[in-house]
Amino acid sequence: MISHLRELLGREHPLDSLNRALRFFAQSQRPTAVGAMHVSCADECEREAADSFQHWFAEQLLPELKFGRRSPFRIANLGSRYEWGAVRIAEQHFATPATHDSFKLMLIKLNAHVSVVNEGGEWRYGLMNRYDVPSSFCGAINALINGQQQPAVAELREGFASEGKDRLAMLMDNGQVDANLRPLLAAVVNARLQARTTVVDIQDYRPSTPTLYLVLPCVTLNQPQRDTEFVIGAYTADARSEKAVVSYEGLGDDPSQYVVRHRHNLLRIEDEQLQSPRDARDHRESILDHWQQRRSQESIQDSRLDEVVRLATNHNGDSHFTTEMLKTLLWVSLDLSPIPTSILLFGKGLAGVHHLYRVHRLARGSDEQDEAKQILEEMIAKVQTLPAEQTQAAVKTLLQHYRPNALGQQRKL
Repeated sequence: MISHLRELLGREHPLDSLNRALRFFAQSQRPTAVGAMHVSCADECEREAADSFQHWFAEQLLPELKFGRRSPFRIANLGSRYEWGAVRIAEQHFATPATHDSFKLMLIKLNAHVSVVNEGGEWRYGLMNRYDVPSSFCGAINALINGQQQPAVAELREGFASEGKDRLAMLMDNGQVDANLRPLLAAVVNARLQARTTVVDIQDYRPSTPTLYLVLPCVTLNQPQRDTEFVIGAYTADARSEKAVVSYEGLGDDPSQYVVRHRHNLLRIEDEQLQSPRDARDHRESILDHWQQRRSQESIQDSRLDEVVRLATNHNGDSHFTTEMLKTLLWVSLDLSPIPTSILLFGKGLAGVHHLYRVHRLARGSDEQDEAKQILEEMIAKVQTLPAEQTQAAVKTLLQHYRPNALGQQRKL
């Protein structure tokens, strides 16, 4: 399926022609319905990109929200940040009755942005006049590059440091990246990482109706005349059956590997991964595998654990009792081993997927005890609302962690 989009990847295109191509692609899949989510920066300069997507895609394909009114699900914030859980809400909105017996296509388009000006044959990125005054495009990316401390920038910084890879340091290394290209490449990396976060969210739940997702990270190139758009890559996630099958084709997330060219005044960026389709990882599974390779097998001795094991061995399987047992185990874990426990619960799919970057750090050796405790405290707060099977799975997982030999003695957990 991605072959229909391959010629777009790594290249700059006019806004309208790109959105028309996405419309033709969506139609070629013959879905019963089409839904869309558009993630962009709150910067007013992104109105042009939003209008083009609205006109050439949304108004042509989306269901009517009101008479003559069609619209994608929208996120507009500082730095074009995907917000955890958003795709789940958007997917539900577009799960029309007709899609229950067929499938829908969901397009998630993520636009970071950067300005570009050609001055005497030289391309300058990240700074352009706004209302006749020099201004940064994107302001949040500029704040990230310059080390400013803001809540939105802190979220961007967390993503740039994910999986033990300091992408910001790569961007700031004059030996690896041309200083003039930093705003451009930072925008590319940001869109790439936001798309990955979106896909992790898609992998972590089952949609309301069978769904074929296309997740497209892009960078709007703001210019004095008409804006254009650069396509970074494309994820496809086929969730029309039990478990989503996810693949990606496009640029990687390492800015030091990007090769930037301009051909016929159009931007091209390449790296070794650009033309290499690959399956997307299961991040929960990979985190758990990484941690288990370096975890300590030392047994933790504590009388509270011994008491919980005794109760687990003898109780009658009552759901209320199992809930209280889980709560007790989580409280004990806060004292005894918050980091291993939080990693384990995340890896087993029991802690919220929005902790992804935090758990990546913990699994790689970070000693942020407070971060781990926040994960456990969140679980404690929602214990009463967990489904019975999830509660049982969590208790078994924790007992196996603390007392591996006791698991076989349990009666009805």
